[in-house]
Amino acid sequence: MAAKIKIFSVVLALLAVFAAGLTLRRYVLDAQRPLADGELPFTLEGAIHFHRVQQVLAHGHLPVVDHGLEFPHGIRVRETDTVTDTYLTAFLAKLLPASLSLAERLRWIEVFWFCLGIPLLAWWVRLGTRSWWGGIVAAAFYAVALSNVIRSTGQEISHENFALPVLIASFVATGLATRRAFWLNSALAAVLLALALMTWDLIQFYIFIWALWLGARVIFVRTPLAPREQGAAWLQVLALVAAGMWNPYLRAHGFLLSPPLLLAIGAVVVAGARRIFQGLAAQDCPSRKTRLENENTGFSKPWKTCGGWLFLALLPLALGLLAAKTYGAAYGHFGELLLAKLRFLNIKPDDPALLTFNQRILWVPALHSATWRLTFALFPAIVTTSCVALTCLALRKNEDQASNLSLVITCLVVACVGYWFFVRLHVFVILFMAAVLGWWAAWSVRRAWWVGVVVAIFLLLTLAMETANTIQAPEQQGRLNVSYRELTGLTDWLRKNVAPEPVLANFGVSASILAYGDCPILLHPKFESPTIRERVHAYGEVLFKGTEEQFRDWAERAGALYYVHALGEYGTIGVNQQMRYMVNALPPRTDAPAWLFERAPKQLRLFTLVWGNAKYRVFRIHCRADAQIAADQVETADQALQHGQLDRAERCALEALARAPENLKAQRVLRHVLALRDQGFGAGHDEKK
Repeated sequence: MAAKIKIFSVVLALLAVFAAGLTLRRYVLDAQRPLADGELPFTLEGAIHFHRVQQVLAHGHLPVVDHGLEFPHGIRVRETDTVTDTYLTAFLAKLLPASLSLAERLRWIEVFWFCLGIPLLAWWVRLGTRSWWGGIVAAAFYAVALSNVIRSTGQEISHENFALPVLIASFVATGLATRRAFWLNSALAAVLLALALMTWDLIQFYIFIWALWLGARVIFVRTPLAPREQGAAWLQVLALVAAGMWNPYLRAHGFLLSPPLLLAIGAVVVAGARRIFQGLAAQDCPSRKTRLENENTGFSKPWKTCGGWLFLALLPLALGLLAAKTYGAAYGHFGELLLAKLRFLNIKPDDPALLTFNQRILWVPALHSATWRLTFALFPAIVTTSCVALTCLALRKNEDQASNLSLVITCLVVACVGYWFFVRLHVFVILFMAAVLGWWAAWSVRRAWWVGVVVAIFLLLTLAMETANTIQAPEQQGRLNVSYRELTGLTDWLRKNVAPEPVLANFGVSASILAYGDCPILLHPKFESPTIRERVHAYGEVLFKGTEEQFRDWAERAGALYYVHALGEYGTIGVNQQMRYMVNALPPRTDAPAWLFERAPKQLRLFTLVWGNAKYRVFRIHCRADAQIAADQVETADQALQHGQLDRAERCALEALARAPENLKAQRVLRHVLALRDQGFGAGHDEKK
């Protein structure tokens, strides 16, 4: 009976934390809805993901090449975007009621899927600590912490929200492997890790930490890996290699020669080499005493120091870096940004000339450096509690090696360092913070009763503070820098009046124009491709440093017929986040295209303002070919006028003016036609059918 009550209590607690996580995320999302007149549109990569799901639902599959992005050449979809979760999302969307809009179905799917990671986290900590109390504590913090809620409400579709539960499931399988069906669960853990990587490429950050931990474990710890531990590590490496070979995105981005994978390969090679040398040394030292001494050191005669093992572990990385070109092109700009942050002590300089274009344009909110103010906004109470927990766990004795607590602590410490340089990594920080607090809770109940009580009170107070931080001012927890009403007005107008013509717009709004305006776009809001970065750089340079004619020529060569300008490029707030900072053009030039679009649209000769609202303006581009077409139309209009064909003359004159508003002859013909109509000339002087 007691066992049944315990099982019921655990299930009830898991359902409670799952429901709490789901409710909090919907609560924050609902607070964002008043920002839009109707449904909140997706933006940036969320809009691209939405577009991908639309394609699958409409055609049953994704195109090989999507000409809607990077028009006119398009992009190879599976090599440029991560689409592993797209088919699953589309399938689940079909199962939900059609009365819900597609966007609302996707939001429910994302938040529900992400919240599956909450009970999975509890299970993982339970397997590592043999304590459901520890598991429930970890899950509760993961469910309510603002640092975890803020990016998983469903306001934007994000690959990370599908990948993180899969990663946690991999941890669960690893924990199960220590209890039963070792090889089956180890293989499952490896497959799930590879699947998480294929869903979100930033899982490489965890792989990097795991590889560092494994390398330190096999090099600096005297006892070598047990055969089963070594086998599990090999399975994970082989699964990652298979993913790198099979997945088009990882293959195109050179994952097989990536530092995380090469470090992991080096670590398992050292683990195998140590086992081999240990066996050889045991044969050379037949006495039991000498053999035991050799086993304790784990080093054979040719390898008397850690230096040799370290060299062997780093050898694959060194060889891979010599051969790697694709990976550096895809991800080297992040290393470039890290160097800039180290150089300037994590403070973005006011002078853009001190940074390269890649450094300037990447040093934006998602990749901002952390500050103490931001840290205590995201982690108001859990930071202090985690420090106390880490101290207690570091002083513990008789650690259960099967729990892999050292890996969890390593992940948390490295994630905190990474977060300080790149705020985006806070999703890993809160994951491992919650796990550490779960381990601490489990540790406390095995001590004196008063220790467990004090720790429980401390944890409950921290949990209450984190929950209060999440539910207060939920309207402030969304994307406050998006003008949703104006964005919806823009995309609606483009869909009705411009689609399917190609549109040039900055990469902040381009994705929404594609997904909701049904217009091909020239700029892709994704920066892993060098060609995409080069096109954005060229766009910014000619927009702020060129002339109107140069900008028109660049847009025409790129294939654009319309240009969408987002107002605010010359604002005085957040200057180092504006495009003019990115291209080192802070001093305004009154003849620059950006200045004319923003401050003096009537002075434009090669662009015509056709629509606008408080945030966006749409301009029709007068291509060089338009001048010749306009001239031909004017000649036709003039001849029609001379023959009394007023309707035809008017149509041709208007067509000429649409392409060349400054054409004086077309204006003269149109004025003449209108004057004749005012005098009563019409049907009698019109063209004969």
